[in-house]
Amino acid sequence: MRRALALLTAVGLITTASACAGGTEGTPTSVKQQGRTTKTSTSHAPFHGERIDDGQVVKVDKLDGIRLESPDDGTLRSYGIGVDVVDFGTADVVDVGGDQEYGAREDSTLLAFRLRVTPFLEDLSSKVKATVAVDGRQRSLPEFEYAIDTPNEDQTLQYLVGVPKDRREVVLELKYADFAQQFDLLEGKRSGEQPDILYRSDDEPSVYVENLTPSKLPVTDQDGQPGSYIINVTSAELTYFAPDLGDVPEDESKAWLSIVYEPTGDGALEFDPSPISCVLPFAAFTLTDRDNKTYPVVDKHSSMKVNSSNQTLVFEVPGDLTDATLTVKIPNFQCENGGVNVIMTTTGDATVDMTLPED
Repeated sequence: MRRALALLTAVGLITTASACAGGTEGTPTSVKQQGRTTKTSTSHAPFHGERIDDGQVVKVDKLDGIRLESPDDGTLRSYGIGVDVVDFGTADVVDVGGDQEYGAREDSTLLAFRLRVTPFLEDLSSKVKATVAVDGRQRSLPEFEYAIDTPNEDQTLQYLVGVPKDRREVVLELKYADFAQQFDLLEGKRSGEQPDILYRSDDEPSVYVENLTPSKLPVTDQDGQPGSYIINVTSAELTYFAPDLGDVPEDESKAWLSIVYEPTGDGALEFDPSPISCVLPFAAFTLTDRDNKTYPVVDKHSSMKVNSSNQTLVFEVPGDLTDATLTVKIPNFQCENGGVNVIMTTTGDATVDMTLPED
C-alpha cells in the first residue's frame, strides 16, 4: 500500500513539472536570445531614383520636399540679360515630379536653386553663357540658352547640382566674352566685381531716356539761305556694354553713354540737300556733366554714316551719371546733293539736355 502511494505521488510530481514546462509565462530565455537586437525602420522611404554626381547639374520641373530660402538680393546682370536667384537650399533627396526623384551620393548633398531669367536683347544664346562651379569645377546650365531667345519674356528655371558635404564654394556665373558676374550659392550673395551701372536699375542692366526735345543747329547754305540741322535724340542709354562690339570700360565705375539721334532739317537743309546726306565730324560733339567736366566721342563705338536715318554717338562717362548736356559746335560741315558736295556754314551751336534715371 505504501509503495502504491509513493508511486502515485511521484507520477503526480512529474505531471505537474511537465505542465509547468509547457506554459509560455515564465519560460527562461537563453543567453543568445537575450543578446539579439531587432533593426528599426527609419523615417526615410526607400530611394528608387537617380543619384547625382558631385558637380553634375540637372534641370528639373519641380523642387518638392526641400526647404528653400530667398536671398536678400539675388540679382545678377550681364550683357542684355537679367537673372534673379529666386531661392536656393540643400537636401539629400528631391522629388522633381512625375514619380522621379534625385538623390546625392554618399558624403554629398544636393543644392537646388531657382532662377528667373529675363532677356532684353535678341540673339543672346550664342553670347551669354551660364555655369555653376563646384570647388572650381565648372558645368553649363542645361537648356539655359533656350530661355534667353525671346526678349522681354520671363522664364523660370530650376536646377539641382551635386556637391560634397565639405564643399568650399558653389558659384553661379553669367559670362559674356571675358566679362563675368558671379553669385555665391553658399553665401546667397553676389561676389567679385560688380559694376555700378549693371545694378543701378531695379529692372534692367542699363538706364535710359527716350525722345528728348529736338535741338536746332542754325546754318546757311552757299547762297546765304538759312536753315537748320535738327538733332532729334531718340534714345540716350547708359550701359556697361558698348553698341555692336559689346566692349566694357576699363574701369568698373565707368559706363558708356550711347546717344542715338535722327537728323532732320528745315529751310535750306530740308530737301536739297537732305539732312541725312550730311556728315558731321565726331569732334563737333562734346558731352558735359553737372560738374562741367567734358567728355569726347569715342570714335571706335560711334557711327556717322551718309544717308543714315540714325547716327550714334558714344561717350565714356562715370557709371553714376545723371544730368548731362550734348553740345554740337562746328564752323561748317559737308552734305551731298546729287553727287555734289555742299558746304553748310553754322551760325550758332545746338545743345540737348538729358536727365537719366537714378534707379
